[in-house]
Amino acid sequence: MLIANRAAPAPAWTPVMGAEVLFAPITRTMLIRARRAARAASQAELAEMVDGAEPMSAIDMIEEMGDAMTRALILEGAKDWRDVFVTATGEDGAPLLVAGEPVFDLLPFSAENLALVLSDPLAVDAFEEAYVTPFVMRERQRAEPGNGSAASPSGIGEAATRGSAFAISPAKPARAGGARRAPTSSRSRRAKPKRTSGAS
Repeated sequence: MLIANRAAPAPAWTPVMGAEVLFAPITRTMLIRARRAARAASQAELAEMVDGAEPMSAIDMIEEMGDAMTRALILEGAKDWRDVFVTATGEDGAPLLVAGEPVFDLLPFSAENLALVLSDPLAVDAFEEAYVTPFVMRERQRAEPGNGSAASPSGIGEAATRGSAFAISPAKPARAGGARRAPTSSRSRRAKPKRTSGAS
């Protein structure tokens, strides 16, 4: 059946950990590129095993591919943000403290800064919950019998959406000039055990 694609919705501002991120809608083209990233991640793991690293279980491999797919979607889908902060530092490079509390400066949006934010597993969970998980839930609902609409051939699955739960405490200003205390989270993604190499 030939289905004509309607015009894609405009990017939308979405709350993430007390900030707002401008996300572009997930498209079939984005999913294709994300699947390629997942395959590349699996090939990298296989190459490590060939080099003598401890074999990864099938479950861990699926999770690794899901992480790569989610990260690829976020990196491509995030277009801008508001109220994202970075640790403020003094002239000596040490974290700046006010009354014993760290302070934070506004972090402008860029590809490099987005990658920096996503180096924190808590941030990855929050971005995933706000952006990827709702898309997957909509696709599942469309695929249910009786909904009168076939699911899009996205190929995205459970591995790419662990649906992690988190609770964020509201950030409070720590000083004037665009800095504030750090947002905190009550839960974090389960840490994966490091695999050891068989080489001595």
